[in-house]
Amino acid sequence: MKVLIAEEALQTGTGHWPGYIGGIASGLRSAGNSVDILVHKNCVPDLYAALDGTPVFSRNCWLDPASQGGLGGLRHNFIFRRELKSWICSRSERYDLVCALTMRLQHLLAFALMSRARDIPRETHFLLLFVQGFGRYDATIGKSVFPRNRSTLLARLCFRLMSKAVRSGRIVLAAETKGMQDELERFTGLPVALFPHPVPPPVLSDKAVVEKKQITLTCPGFARHEKGTDLLQDAILELLSDDKLNHVRFILQWPNPFEMPDGSLMQPREVLTKHPQVEFKNENLNLEEYESLLQESDIILLPYRRESYHNRVSRVAIEGAGRGKPLVYMSGTWAAEVAEISKAGVPIRAESGKALAEAIRQAVSEFNSLKVEAETHAEELIKYHSTERFHQLMQEATVS
Repeated sequence: MKVLIAEEALQTGTGHWPGYIGGIASGLRSAGNSVDILVHKNCVPDLYAALDGTPVFSRNCWLDPASQGGLGGLRHNFIFRRELKSWICSRSERYDLVCALTMRLQHLLAFALMSRARDIPRETHFLLLFVQGFGRYDATIGKSVFPRNRSTLLARLCFRLMSKAVRSGRIVLAAETKGMQDELERFTGLPVALFPHPVPPPVLSDKAVVEKKQITLTCPGFARHEKGTDLLQDAILELLSDDKLNHVRFILQWPNPFEMPDGSLMQPREVLTKHPQVEFKNENLNLEEYESLLQESDIILLPYRRESYHNRVSRVAIEGAGRGKPLVYMSGTWAAEVAEISKAGVPIRAESGKALAEAIRQAVSEFNSLKVEAETHAEELIKYHSTERFHQLMQEATVS
């Protein structure tokens, strides 16, 4: 299979794009596929060399102010279409599949028009994976609603333009979470495939489960309001007053203060920074340090707010559960899908420090049985979120 991955966000080398795109491309190439990766024209040399990419795109809608807003977004679509279509049509050998793995509104019209272009071979398929939707989360009903504005009107027009291509199978609309799949199907009225979020498999040991005297709970990833770090502080303060939990230890990754909705800055509370049961990691972790944190963890804490994570992937959830770690996660978020596979999660019933503390107490009291379940089902989760499964679904997408 000859595959083209188009990703203009591959520019500075920061963010999740290098590891995500690089991992998928490496897995596809190892399976015998030919993979081309188109990156930003100003992509740092080390990155496009590591990816074996080709600098093509002149705009990065994640960073360029000129690509924002109504006119900016339309202009970006036409520029993106011109550059991508020129590359596709200049190749002597056609692509089986053209992939856009972080779709945004700035790309939607471009692909709608390319799906109708006569100079792109009819045998070329398109995989459009959406990590952002077009709705606004409504907490009262627990799902997204779609406001009537210029963005949603343009998006609906684009989906109408490509509807024939989607129903024929030439375009595959895809999501990584059931929440996003549901949102896109309700918004578009079109079928949406469910794809995994490929994560490299960890090196798992065969150690026997033993009862531990100390239990380490960690919250990997940068502290942010959307990740419920403020709720976690409240929960830890409550739990530390319980003498029955003096065998519990917390590790939080908190390099910088973060902004709260009211504009104030949230930083670690002094009483916690001085407490012997709490450790703050104040630096950015490299891959080895991050892996060490995951291995040190007994329970992974994911108190993520529903508004941000009801249909959004948490790579930490996959990486933690894939290493046989039980999860404490917010109910109504995508992490519930991971917990469903791993069989070792304790849901947080409400977005409050008190509810989080209750969930942590339950996870600590049931730790040994949760750990057995987590380790038993870790391989199942790893296979679900594997490059091999992603590859299989990509191959199926080219059959129509």
